[in-house]
Amino acid sequence: MIDFNNKTYQNLLQTMLGQVPNSYDKREGSIIQTAVGPAAYALEEFYMALDQVQRAAYIQTAVGDSLDLLAVVAGLTRYPASAAVRLGEFSQSVPLGARFSTINGADSINFIVTAETDTPNQFQLTAEITGVIGNDYTGNILPITYLSGLETAQITDILVPGKSMETDDDFRKRIMIALNEKPFGGNVAAYREFVGGLDGVGGVQVYPTWNGGGTVKLSVIGADWMPASEILVENVQNSVDPPPNQGLGLGMAPIGAQVTVTAPTTITINIDATLTLSPGYEIGQVQALVEKTIDDYLLRIRQDWASPTIQGGIDYVSNIYVSQIIAAMIGTTGVVNAVNVMLNGNTADINLVQTGTMQQVPVLGMVTLHVGT
Repeated sequence: MIDFNNKTYQNLLQTMLGQVPNSYDKREGSIIQTAVGPAAYALEEFYMALDQVQRAAYIQTAVGDSLDLLAVVAGLTRYPASAAVRLGEFSQSVPLGARFSTINGADSINFIVTAETDTPNQFQLTAEITGVIGNDYTGNILPITYLSGLETAQITDILVPGKSMETDDDFRKRIMIALNEKPFGGNVAAYREFVGGLDGVGGVQVYPTWNGGGTVKLSVIGADWMPASEILVENVQNSVDPPPNQGLGLGMAPIGAQVTVTAPTTITINIDATLTLSPGYEIGQVQALVEKTIDDYLLRIRQDWASPTIQGGIDYVSNIYVSQIIAAMIGTTGVVNAVNVMLNGNTADINLVQTGTMQQVPVLGMVTLHVGT
């Protein structure tokens, strides 16, 4: 790429004046300087536009619509936003199509009843707008549709998490991977690409021949970075290799491939630590902040859970390091040091299992903090 950073008004003006013999008056305010000044401004604007055109021509630097247009070389399109599907619990049966609203002020959104469940008076509710906002609210909801006799209504579990439109950075990374790995015909890259684009999916670990030739294990984490719900697992299974006729090529999987879709299990991480606090601070002031920083660290692990150790590989590693827990705690306002840090009763790191048989993701449990002397 050509560097246009030096094509500024001042540099262009000096270059233009440099082409004029010194026998002429070129000082500021002179006729020559006044004449070429507007041209220098116009050229600076031209070079800025040229730089934008140049950047839009390369996958590494394109953004927005320009990146969408370039993605055709990899046969990809940007993952769209999807709506959350939540579990609604009611005091009575409600009709499909009935609408409800959350009760959280300016952040309120509407849900519509879209399907029954196997449990009486429990229904699937789909957010009327797409994105992660549909994952946030839990609690009572108000009916928009008049329902005679309805006494209680609430949203509880996330069945299929909503997700936002794919960002430029994530889309760019996926394009580069696709160009290098070339998803095709049921290879590992093809499973990652297809499953990753399904509504509610945050990531997938792919294990070929996990239970003999022709078998494939797909372990799915939701767009909320928690293990996929039963409904999300079922949706992925039906899209990839629907039962009971598995292996017949009725889904995305090629003929002969028997695919098993599952979700990772959660491992609760309980933490015990002794802290040295800044003067004037007490445990109660830092407890919530410490829990938040540790929870953010575990979230990053879950977000990277589906990334193989080597691009295009099938080996996955998710470890929880004591040193990172300590760093998270001492990075909290009011905490000077952390010692005697224990994870689930031990001082060692925790290596989560990632195999075709079992996959694990961490979630935060109890955080017990003590004040050091």
